[in-house]
Amino acid sequence: MLKILLIDDSAEYRQLIVHRLAGEFPTAEVVEYDPAQGLPDDEFGWQAFNLVLLDYDLGLTEENGLDWLRAFKAYSDMPPILMLTGEDSTRVAIDAMKLGADNYLLKKDVEGDALLGKLLEAAGHEQLEILAPDDESTQDPHETTLRDVDPAHETTYQNMPASEAAVATSEALALEIPGYRLIKEIGHGGMSTVVLGERLEDNIHVVLKIMFTRGMEDPTALKRFMLEYNLLSDIDHPHVVRIYERAFAADFAYIAMEYFPAGDLTKRIKEGIRPAEALEYLRQMASGLGAVHERGIVHRDIKPGNILFKDDGSLTITDFGVAKRGEEDMEDITVNNMIVGTPYYISPEQGSGMKVDNRSDLYSLGVIFFQMLTGKRPYSGHSVSELLRAHVVEPIPQLPEYLGKYQPLVDGLLAKDPDERFQTSRELLIGIDWKR
Repeated sequence: MLKILLIDDSAEYRQLIVHRLAGEFPTAEVVEYDPAQGLPDDEFGWQAFNLVLLDYDLGLTEENGLDWLRAFKAYSDMPPILMLTGEDSTRVAIDAMKLGADNYLLKKDVEGDALLGKLLEAAGHEQLEILAPDDESTQDPHETTLRDVDPAHETTYQNMPASEAAVATSEALALEIPGYRLIKEIGHGGMSTVVLGERLEDNIHVVLKIMFTRGMEDPTALKRFMLEYNLLSDIDHPHVVRIYERAFAADFAYIAMEYFPAGDLTKRIKEGIRPAEALEYLRQMASGLGAVHERGIVHRDIKPGNILFKDDGSLTITDFGVAKRGEEDMEDITVNNMIVGTPYYISPEQGSGMKVDNRSDLYSLGVIFFQMLTGKRPYSGHSVSELLRAHVVEPIPQLPEYLGKYQPLVDGLLAKDPDERFQTSRELLIGIDWKR
């Protein structure tokens, strides 16, 4: 497991880093350190960490990050150090590298791919356990898997400091939400706490995403939180997550949504899926995406971890947190200049930072279909950039001979040029019917 020490005087910035890393490396642990506590000495326990993120401006009157870096490099068994700074200064970068920093990153780039790339370089691919092409059982740090008590809905923001998580949990469970009985927490993150609840009018289990708005400084946070409701509130389809309601109180907001007790597609792929079953799952996903696409919505993050199952064995597409409707500008509520999506499942145009439409989601379905049939993903790489390049330039992989009847579907989904793919979910459904 990747363990990172984050040294920065800004609690807000530390939380930004924690939230950013949670989405990419859900198994990682981030330990926050406020420089006001003083310089950590040689007995700090450095060997427990794989990487140190060190701020240049420590908020101290007589010391900065370069001073601390100089001290750290004199210690034994120090992990790699990545210097962070808000100053676009070549001199600071040069000085940091001369003193032994393993890399350097501007704070303004933390929400882009630069952070991930430099983490890969600084900590090493093997320590990040990232993109392991030969071991499909390895936990994929680029794919959120929902597990433990309630695997269908646990958001694994494991990087959240334990003290803050405990406060958020106790506050959430202490709330009184009319019409619901709160049962237990099943996930938490930088923006929200996820609680399993019971709707009193019909005694069904629901998921309540709760966001505390008291003292909120980010004006886009609430908009981002409400995105799923705004996109899906008028969609009623068996293969798209149902959003029941949203509401606002004096100091919190919540969304009530469908609960899935039977886990996600990631688990089923690991257990093995029969070809006919894989084709049926593909049909259900295509049907759900058809309803979404008809409303001009592009999901942008279709992956096994976002495909959840009901008790009756049918599946549902979930997690529309980075979805986009039509041509609207989503930069204000996502991440500026960030490639949205999960690298294993991202389309060539999405990985290249180009505009995407419904055909990008269909490409992601192709990756999942190939993985369901073979147990392996069609493309792999030793870094994020290498994997994204594979989606763009590597040929479409061929299925084993005994699965050859499904190759036309794979070809029609994984074509590099969107114009050469299935153009709509309806076209895909027709193709699936030919193979049934």
